Amino acid sequence: MGSPYLNGNEAIILSTHNVVINTTPAEAILTSQRLILVDARHSRLRPQDIPFASVETVTIGENTSMDPVLSLSIVLPDETRHTLGIVFPQAPRQKRTSERDEWAAKIREMSLGEQKEGGVKPAELVPPWVAGELPEEEGGMGEGTGTEAGGHVNPPLAPRKPRAKASSGNRRIFLAAGIVLVLVITLVAAVTFLAPTFTGNLPKTPVTPVPTEVIPSVTPSRAATEQPTTVATQEPAETPETTPVVTATAVPEATQAPAPQLSGVWVRIQYYGKYTAAYGTSGRIREVSASGEQYYQIPAKDQIVDAVVQKLDASGDLLVVSIYEDGVMVKGSSTTKPYGTVEIHADLRPS
Repeated sequence: MGSPYLNGNEAIILSTHNVVINTTPAEAILTSQRLILVDARHSRLRPQDIPFASVETVTIGENTSMDPVLSLSIVLPDETRHTLGIVFPQAPRQKRTSERDEWAAKIREMSLGEQKEGGVKPAELVPPWVAGELPEEEGGMGEGTGTEAGGHVNPPLAPRKPRAKASSGNRRIFLAAGIVLVLVITLVAAVTFLAPTFTGNLPKTPVTPVPTEVIPSVTPSRAATEQPTTVATQEPAETPETTPVVTATAVPEATQAPAPQLSGVWVRIQYYGKYTAAYGTSGRIREVSASGEQYYQIPAKDQIVDAVVQKLDASGDLLVVSIYEDGVMVKGSSTTKPYGTVEIHADLRPS
């Protein structure tokens, strides 16, 4: 994956190289400051920066091929909204639903944090993420096409010029250090094996100052490379503990249900415990077992749609089931009973 330059205080949280964004094969990188999209077909195009403050809504679902879909509603400078549908293609026997859910949770968490501090801010999208001609693949010769994220403009992904002198100098340093290290090991081994043959105490400990001459030439380069790696690996390990975002979004979504940004017929299930669901049309019922908020597309038009969802625990938490058509809720129902069941029959035929 082509990696963009990062700020000094910026860290990569998630990355994937196999997604399709609005029919464009792409790579996606989620950092602590922005969402970065890279056109996989044109590696020399500048990556698209999307600040978290411009992400208005985050929804999940599946397309007609049952691939997981993550839908982002981006606020543009003209106050319109543009939808970015991020599809996670699945190979045979591969499931990427959990990967999509992790991306949705992280983007929702970061956007809520940014918007609480400074409100919603527009982002400027360029082709291929919006309609229009692609910019020339110059790798940084034209005007900047990346969107600013916290005052940062993403530099081009142009290859750097090789510095042969520096590399040859480094080789000489490593060769010299290797020779010294071999000599030290040989000397220590000789002292270790020959010392017992000589009578007397072990006054030959002056050998110890010799390793101290090698340590300064080896350990600085190791320390310089090891410290950044520990910081980069620890930050993603701590971020999953920020799960309170789930409880923060659970209250508004139980009462204010945003319609999915995709067209067609969808069934939306809201319950943070485990449940079983059966949905579809007559003769085409699909059964699933899941947990949390889920969207499932129903290939139907002008038909009667059925949905039956049952809780698998004895809690009194709220289970909400809704059916949408082209982003508009047609029918919905809910229950709080232990092991409760919600049944919906929606007639979508024109009256």
